[in-house]
Amino acid sequence: MSVARALYEIQTIELDIIERTKRMKSVNAQLKDDELLRQAKEGFAVAQTALADNGKLIRDMEIQIEAVVEKRGATETRLYSGSVGNPKELQDMQMEVESLARRRAHLDDQLLQLMIERDQASQDMEESGQLLEEVQAEHDEQQADLINEKTALSAEIERLMTKRKNALAKIPGAALQTYNNMRRAKSNRPVALLREKTCTVCGIKQDNTVLAAINRSEDLVSCSDCGRILLKI
Repeated sequence: MSVARALYEIQTIELDIIERTKRMKSVNAQLKDDELLRQAKEGFAVAQTALADNGKLIRDMEIQIEAVVEKRGATETRLYSGSVGNPKELQDMQMEVESLARRRAHLDDQLLQLMIERDQASQDMEESGQLLEEVQAEHDEQQADLINEKTALSAEIERLMTKRKNALAKIPGAALQTYNNMRRAKSNRPVALLREKTCTVCGIKQDNTVLAAINRSEDLVSCSDCGRILLKI
């Protein structure tokens, strides 16, 4: 195998490693991303709180109604018991009974509205609970798929690293140094294929001097335009 071909093999392996490493980072980010699940949990918690708060308001309203009913009953009992003979006091008691009746009617209206709101809050909690279950199930499935993919990527990267190590052992030190020096400047692609006398990276057709050098020896020959190491195919 020529040195240029060995370097191209290294480049191919390294590009595969880079691609899989990028994907690994993406998978790790997705494994940490639980925004949809967090929103679903938050929505369910809000619905639970709303229903609980409504329940407290209903209980408080029922207590108020019970107190009004008891007070009205006690006032009516005294009013009609015959124990009170003062007309002014009787009139005041009658007005109080009427006031308590109006208060009861007002509280009943409020209680009815709270019960309607409770039904809506209960429905909201049920729907948010169903949504949470769906999101949780989908999240768990995605997490399992991502974990499996991460395991496969780790194994593949390890295999490629071993393959790269073995391939490096076949390359002369000077050629490897040249390759490594060019990597960053050439976006990890310091080796280009020469197809039909043309560099497949920059698209420039090579002159006869370059073509003759590639055909004549095993030495590394660079593209006359982009400077990449050329491998004739």
